[in-house]
Amino acid sequence: MSSYGEMREKFFSYLLKRPCTYKQAEEYLTRLKLDERAFSALMNEAEDTGLIDDEAYAKLFAEGHTNWGNAKISYELGARGVSRENIRTALAEIDDEADRAAEITEGWLKSGIDWKKIKSRLMSRGFTERSLHSLTEM
Repeated sequence: MSSYGEMREKFFSYLLKRPCTYKQAEEYLTRLKLDERAFSALMNEAEDTGLIDDEAYAKLFAEGHTNWGNAKISYELGARGVSRENIRTALAEIDDEADRAAEITEGWLKSGIDWKKIKSRLMSRGFTERSLHSLTEM
């Protein structure tokens, strides 16, 4: 059995490799099979040091996925355990969904892709029908 120090080092190494949510960190620690006291201590330390911050994670995720619609971003963040409030905050800080869809559409139209295929692609990326409404005039 590994010592607390080894488990701590392993956990913080995991957190430093890439951002993760509270839920993802919990799942990782669960796999390490720590006792409840050690589990809580490591989670608290990670939160206190800012290595686990769902609000920051959501903002970074949304900023990095502007080629997705709000529905897909929201779904993916929710699946990672991010709260609805943090998802709303993150979506509010990126460009409007309709503007993002228009930018993507413009590039695809220049490439010669027909409108039906563009619409299908955008819908599969989580853009809503409402955000595509104004694009039919392009």
